[in-house]
Amino acid sequence: MPIFRYFILCLLLLPVLAAARDTIVELEDGSTVKVFLFQPSNEHGDGPWPLCVLMPGGDGNEYVARAQFWLGKELATRGWMIAVPVSPTNTPFTGINGQKIPKVISHLQESPEIQTGKALLVGVSTGGSSALELAAQHPEQYYGVVAVPGMMKDLSLIGDMKDLPVYLRVAEDDLFRWNEQMPALAGALRAGGARVDAALVPDARHVFQLDWDRLHPWLESLPTTEHIAPIPK
Repeated sequence: MPIFRYFILCLLLLPVLAAARDTIVELEDGSTVKVFLFQPSNEHGDGPWPLCVLMPGGDGNEYVARAQFWLGKELATRGWMIAVPVSPTNTPFTGINGQKIPKVISHLQESPEIQTGKALLVGVSTGGSSALELAAQHPEQYYGVVAVPGMMKDLSLIGDMKDLPVYLRVAEDDLFRWNEQMPALAGALRAGGARVDAALVPDARHVFQLDWDRLHPWLESLPTTEHIAPIPK
């Protein structure tokens, strides 16, 4: 089964979609990127909030972006302003297309609702892979990376990771054998200076439910702890 079709099937089995507002970011080269935004709930105050970019999986189109709203909603309840970009080229945010993301972040952070400076990158499947690639190129621009799952085929892209926190989870029986590749990826990230929390998820084949009892403390350890709420009851 192609990775894109499997990814969509798994996401459709996850919780229902949440409402979000959208905006169009105009870049200096004349191109535009549609972005869906989730604002934290009232208990997190009026902002500004730290930014989390939820990288879309598959080919990055709007359908796939909307299929990930369940994760955006969950992260917003924990104090993050969530941005879900839609690929204008219907291709993953990698290579030249991936270079749009730092520019999108810069534009979004012009809003008084959003903290300036670093952002968090989160992604599922192809989105996790895109997040890892972006962070490897500019680790100083990010609080950390959550790739659940994610994979980098070209480990030569990993240089000085500048102590970047990376939360990496891959299915124990991954359909695409990312489980077999994960030790090399985690090792290369650590060799580059990243602080890697990596593990295999049992009884899973590619996309899986997140273990918030483990992920939430990891999020709390990031420099924006004052904005992260206690684990929801």
